[in-house]
Amino acid sequence: MNINKKKLLVLFLTLVLCQFQLSALKAEDVKSIDDEELPAIDPFAGGTAGSTNQSIDLGETQQSSDSGLLNNMRLVGTIIGKNKQIAVFSSPDGGAFKFEAGDLLTTSTVLLEIFSDVVIVKDQEDEKFEVYMNNIIRPSEG
Repeated sequence: MNINKKKLLVLFLTLVLCQFQLSALKAEDVKSIDDEELPAIDPFAGGTAGSTNQSIDLGETQQSSDSGLLNNMRLVGTIIGKNKQIAVFSSPDGGAFKFEAGDLLTTSTVLLEIFSDVVIVKDQEDEKFEVYMNNIIRPSEG
């Protein structure tokens, strides 16, 4: 009878070990949550750490973001629809603002036209400027 008890004990231990292995497999199937947090600021937005305003010499007069023209706002997107065209600007504090053609961007700057990658603005001296999404502002030729 001692042999039967040993066989029963071995069988019982085998079942217990198999149970632990199955529970370990089930634990791995559960989705793990990343402990890594997302950055608090947008790394693609302009700023002192993310990027510097560099103008590239293309043979024409260019200027980087002028605080007087757009109050340090950047063009971050355009939405071209069948009936509406919207330009989205972001401010340095992270706010987003949408404008349509004819809207005032600042007290002295008016949004004239919206294209897929550039917008045309007019300042208080009736000078037109092209504002690109890479934060380049250059005088418009036409």
